[in-house]
Amino acid sequence: MAIVRTLYVLTLILLAGGCASKDPIGAWQTSLVHYIVKEGNGDLNALRNVRESPSRKEFGVIGASKHGFPFIAPRRTDVTGVLLGHRKINTRYWYIFLVGAVEYRGAFVDFPLDDPQVKDLRVAAISGASGEFSWLLGDGHAEAMHQYCQRQLEAWRRSHPSRAEATEAPTSFPTPKDIFRLAVAPDAITVTDEHSLARWTLLLPPPCEQ
Repeated sequence: MAIVRTLYVLTLILLAGGCASKDPIGAWQTSLVHYIVKEGNGDLNALRNVRESPSRKEFGVIGASKHGFPFIAPRRTDVTGVLLGHRKINTRYWYIFLVGAVEYRGAFVDFPLDDPQVKDLRVAAISGASGEFSWLLGDGHAEAMHQYCQRQLEAWRRSHPSRAEATEAPTSFPTPKDIFRLAVAPDAITVTDEHSLARWTLLLPPPCEQ
């Protein structure tokens, strides 16, 4: 009976670990707010100091979401936001990001997690002062994400001639070659990937609702 009880408890622990999950984009938003509060005492201008590469500013969260059992087919989702600009839209200033979630899968051990796949790409904007923040979050555009990943697939095929007919390849976000163009209008924010021409749009509410 003691052995049975022990196995039952271990099963509950594993099930709890396997079912634990959270929205990775939401976790990224929470971490970004924590950064602003910690590094800037609530001042959004702290984001001007974020820099993860020589050419652009990024804010990333490793393990924003974890799924699966600890040692059996684990999955981990990392989220990175590329800071594209600080713009005044109607009456407020917004920091604008293109945010991507990349999932890594393992086999029967935690490491190495491989086969990265882009799972979500969307525009996000944050505004506020004195610790009071407002978020705008665009929809995930499946067609734009496919177009963005297709460029990576084509590049992967060229570097793997024996797999020229492959329909899938590892994908990631951001990549060193990415060039994103930001366009802002009173009613929408648009981000375009210069290479694939994939485009993401965040529709803005009326000024009185922002």
